[in-house]
Parts: sequence; C-alpha cells; structure tokens
Amino acid sequence: MEGEIGVLTRLLTRRFGALPTWAKIRLNAATEQALAEWTDAVLDAASLVTVLGPPPADH
Repeated sequence: MEGEIGVLTRLLTRRFGALPTWAKIRLNAATEQALAEWTDAVLDAASLVTVLGPPPADH
C-alpha cells in the first residue's frame, strides 16, 4: 500500500500542486479501496477536494 500512496501523492501533486498537510494525513490513513477510488478520480477531478473530500474543520 505504501507504493500506492506514493504514486497517488505524485499524481495529486502534479495535477494540483503541493499537497496540504491534511491531504497527506488523509492519504496515509486511507484504506486500499479509498486509494483505488482516488487514483481513478484524479484524472478527471477539477480540484483536490473533489478527489479527497473537504479538509477537516480545524484546517
């Protein structure tokens, strides 16, 4: 799963720029299914929030 997180992190960074801390935390805590869904979504998504969902309220 670590490899999947690395690939998705690279894809997200290339598409949307540097990832905020909340996104990195979310990626590292994700299930395998969530990572697969986000990887599929990154190609068509208009924003990081579209892929990962909204940031936590404290960010």
